[in-house]
Amino acid sequence: MPAHSKQASSRRAGGKAPFLHWMVLPTLLVLLAIIGYPVVSTVYLSFFEYNLLDFTPPEYLGLDNFAQMASDRIFWISLKNTLYYTGGTVLVSMLIGTAVALLLENLKGPVWTAVRALVVSPWAVPFVVVAFLFRFMYMQNGGIVNDILLDLGVIGNPVSWLNRADISLGAIIVANIWATTPFFFLLVSSALSGIPDAVLESARVDRAGLWSTIFHIKLPFLRNPLVVGSLLMVISNFNDFAKVWVMTQGGPGYATTTLVVYVYRMAFERFEIGYASALGLIWLLLLLLVSVFYIRLLWNRQND
Repeated sequence: MPAHSKQASSRRAGGKAPFLHWMVLPTLLVLLAIIGYPVVSTVYLSFFEYNLLDFTPPEYLGLDNFAQMASDRIFWISLKNTLYYTGGTVLVSMLIGTAVALLLENLKGPVWTAVRALVVSPWAVPFVVVAFLFRFMYMQNGGIVNDILLDLGVIGNPVSWLNRADISLGAIIVANIWATTPFFFLLVSSALSGIPDAVLESARVDRAGLWSTIFHIKLPFLRNPLVVGSLLMVISNFNDFAKVWVMTQGGPGYATTTLVVYVYRMAFERFEIGYASALGLIWLLLLLLVSVFYIRLLWNRQND
């Protein structure tokens, strides 16, 4: 191509660039309105006392909402429940999903397709449906969980799984593990398929055993995908409202009240918008801290 033609093409491309940038502007403005405005409003209202039922303008309180939070027993209970719910779900589902993926790694053909469809099926079920499904399974009279445990002799009498403060949160965590384990199974299965054949062949030549291959070859390849996947699941479970609300509505008492349920109650049952905004701001900051921790962990692993 002649030099003058290349220069003309470069000028045309350079002239289109500003136009393309302006074309993106409407999308950025929409995103700013959808995401930015609620965040700014939440931060603003967190410094005010504002109850929708009082029909009075917001009253500036400074940091009083956050001071109230420090002595709010229900806030600390909901935070503890959220950490148990999130941590228990992510840890157990990651372990089970990874183990199942390693166990089924060598399956091929139609058998692999059928088994994968079976294992992944819980991930396709909407969370609200999962909640109703386990709510019926946990019924004291007629629930399949009690029927199985009674037949096996594990329990002597039917258990009210969702109405006992000591076991209700654990029962919801089990339901959540069932729903989220397929995510880690898919993640690990994809990561395992990306391990170079030369690396595995070298391990076979060196006569590396099964456990040596898993711990010294496969798991190092799985670290980064698992870090990213666990971050996504931490955020997802931290924000999980549907399963807890459908199964127990945060009860009995506050035994299963998580932070998102507490914010909901404050905002839409008691209409304490100012205090709910302060709770939401703390909620956001906690997620940001977790995200920064995971990103730094991933960055350090990549630089090692």
